[in-house]
Amino acid sequence: MPTPGSLRNSGVPSQRSRMVWGAVMTAAWVLVSAGAVMAAAGAWVRRTFGAVSLDQLMMNLPGGGEQGAGGSEIVVDGVYWGLVVPLLSVLALAACVEFVRRGLRRRAVLRPEQGRARGRTWMRGLAAALAVTVPAVGAASLSSAIGVRDYVNSYVREAVTGTTLGDFYVEPPLLNAAGGTQTRPANPASNTDAQQTPNAAPSTAPTRAPGDEPRNLVVIYLESTEDALSDDTLFEINMLEPVQRATEGWASIENLEQYEGGGWTMAGLVSTQCGVPLRSAGATVDITEMNLMGAGGAPIESYLPGAVCLGDVLQDRGFRNVFLGGADAKFAGKGTFLTGHGYDEVRDLETWEAAGETEMNPAWGLSDRRLFELAAETVTELHDAGEPFNLTLLTLDTHEFPYAYDYCEADTEAPMAAITRCSMEQVAGFIDYLGQQGYLDDTAVMVMGDHEKFIAETNSFETELSSLERHTIFNRLWLPEGARLKIARDRTDQLSMFATMLEMAGINVPDRRAGIGVSVFEDGTPAGSTRELDDEAYRDVVTSRSSEFYRELWGTPANDAIEATATTP
Repeated sequence: MPTPGSLRNSGVPSQRSRMVWGAVMTAAWVLVSAGAVMAAAGAWVRRTFGAVSLDQLMMNLPGGGEQGAGGSEIVVDGVYWGLVVPLLSVLALAACVEFVRRGLRRRAVLRPEQGRARGRTWMRGLAAALAVTVPAVGAASLSSAIGVRDYVNSYVREAVTGTTLGDFYVEPPLLNAAGGTQTRPANPASNTDAQQTPNAAPSTAPTRAPGDEPRNLVVIYLESTEDALSDDTLFEINMLEPVQRATEGWASIENLEQYEGGGWTMAGLVSTQCGVPLRSAGATVDITEMNLMGAGGAPIESYLPGAVCLGDVLQDRGFRNVFLGGADAKFAGKGTFLTGHGYDEVRDLETWEAAGETEMNPAWGLSDRRLFELAAETVTELHDAGEPFNLTLLTLDTHEFPYAYDYCEADTEAPMAAITRCSMEQVAGFIDYLGQQGYLDDTAVMVMGDHEKFIAETNSFETELSSLERHTIFNRLWLPEGARLKIARDRTDQLSMFATMLEMAGINVPDRRAGIGVSVFEDGTPAGSTRELDDEAYRDVVTSRSSEFYRELWGTPANDAIEATATTP
């Protein structure tokens, strides 16, 4: 009868060694699975959205797929390609390896002592290689797709230079000591009476600062619209021709750039209306509220409560602020941002459904045609009220993935070009209406894309747009006669639109600075402004994490909101 020592000497594995080996192999396959999931998730992000930022991922992913947020299909697609497929692939690979191993043992290839030793060495080497290589490749793929390297570099640059956004931030003065955001209902989006009477007088008398000459303002954000879409040599048609025709003779910023790190709707709204890059609170001040925005329809209490934005300043001066958009304003906290920063009304998907609207994209919301028909009614009501107003609109039809309404004949093979053209026709019709009604005599108008077009494998125009070295955001500006404002710079980015739109609304902006931007009507270099920086230094400032600065912008109300959000069923 063999002794334990003789079994060890004979090369027969003990029960303990088999358990250890089994645990090692299990750990190796777990690591391989994790690496495969990361690699697949990175590939899915690039294929679906193109390269995104970590802030964008944190602030949008949890709310994705709900009504008005892209539909459940995008969630199913992400889970399938980013989780199910890689896990099944690893499981199949593990089964194949085990099948081969057992086959070799049955054929006595691994039974002789020398062969067994070589076999174990080969198996261990393969397991080690897979356990190291696959997670490394997966982590690199995912981190590249979501901008982890840029995220880390922003901290490094800030540590080296010591310069943050706070060094250049200028807060426009509010005349009301209590703050402009407290003069009207805190949540007008749920106030039925407010929605039914958009021409109601403001609750505070108009207040002016020296130099103010208030004029009405209409802001039209065009979803994913950049200048390249007008290039009929790059595409079959000039998709922007209807808006170009309707705004003939208007001013434009020749090179309006997307700010470094931006590229999605909320980033476009915050940067142009508050003059700061959008940073996730969870990434900067150790709170997780932003990661819950829009998830399960959970309400949030505040959005950048420490910032002073376009709606705050205009409301403080007696303007009535109204927002119209086709999508659900709860997604990504858009409604909370607007109502928390001076907007009296936010009309969104919930509003349209309650009103019985039927011309809907099931994944996102109301069509652009109906949006601008309703906008025409709204602007008339606001204008007839005789008080200064700001009407902000956000289009929807040009959002991926293509959805063609009956009013738009679109090629089923490549529909987005026709859909974009049809959307621009709706915008042009609204602009024509403003002119026909005489509203352009006392109303400034800003038309601009909310961000550049996403370049991703599954998105429209990926081939054409990826061949371009530079991308700029489409824009047109109208100022009534006598506004005495003239564009002085042919290059700027979204962060300077805050100061620009304040001036368009007739608000006196000291040094023409607001947020970290400088109005395009300023041809000089205000002391202490970002205009004094060269391109590299400016990029360092814009991409800095500026944690202390954002802690002040998000403020303590955001921390209180976590508990309310987290405990919502």
